[in-house]
Amino acid sequence: MKKILFLIMIATMVIGCNKNEELIQDVENQSTLEERSTLERKGMLNFRSIEGLQSFIKERSKPDFDHLKEARSFSERRVYNPLLLVYNLKEKEMKSLGIDEREVPSVASDDDMFLLLLNQDGEMGVGDKIVRVDGDFVFTYVDGSAKDIDSFLEKYKSGNIRISRGKTIDFSKNLTVYMHNNKTETVESDSRGVTSFRFFSGDYRMKARQFDEYWYVYSSIGASTKVQKRSRFLWWTTWGAVYAHNRLEYNATYRVNFNTQGLPPAIRKANGFKYPYSLQARAVYSWNVGFPASEKYEPMEGETKHWAHWYTTPVNTVSLTLNY
Repeated sequence: MKKILFLIMIATMVIGCNKNEELIQDVENQSTLEERSTLERKGMLNFRSIEGLQSFIKERSKPDFDHLKEARSFSERRVYNPLLLVYNLKEKEMKSLGIDEREVPSVASDDDMFLLLLNQDGEMGVGDKIVRVDGDFVFTYVDGSAKDIDSFLEKYKSGNIRISRGKTIDFSKNLTVYMHNNKTETVESDSRGVTSFRFFSGDYRMKARQFDEYWYVYSSIGASTKVQKRSRFLWWTTWGAVYAHNRLEYNATYRVNFNTQGLPPAIRKANGFKYPYSLQARAVYSWNVGFPASEKYEPMEGETKHWAHWYTTPVNTVSLTLNY
């Protein structure tokens, strides 16, 4: 009898291991990670087509999806270091990954999905193109022609080439440059389409944000609430999201402007609420991808209401309303 029980236990363990292996294999075989050798070579997400990029985003668009957790998973599996993770690392953690803070690109996005797409260099691959976002520009270039970006920046800084915000130029046959026109301002008063903060204390704050962004290959509109904690090391100061009770209520009307010639604008509405215990309460009303993304979003009217709770400070609840 003991021998029979022992054999049953061994069989159960083998079946359990096989199920775990199948689960891992399912994750590795997702369409979004279909070119694994290319991903490892480039250290970035690399999609065969825009359709692959769309699938990746749709799989991660559920209301309770934890984008930062996903970013950590990609990094721990050494697929790539998402910019979303890099922006939430402490200096010591950056050094352990071999990341130089001075080399981290500046991408002023409040959409965690977009920051998840980009690696530590602000890049992702789509088809035979690589998209790089840094500062005011979105560069789309053919693999192997990154030197054209340096040539463009040199001519732009010297005044030998001009580009206006919201415009695109073909700098060379291998490089297209878009100068974005996204809002990046921060205010203390309640205003339209900006970031606003309410402080629990000197080291904890609520960040409330309405965003409508266009990054040439990706566009989105939405709002978010999150609690951030300040970290200090010598002269280094960062604000990283922490798990908290966040709230977001939204009621918005917005215009969709299409890049397709002759197609009239559309009016859309979004309303709802998010009350999670998580890194943020986030709602994306609409999003679009393409070369270029065919939809640009313009808020018209409405409001977003933001609350957050942090129970270890004298002021443990803060709130504000942002009007469109």
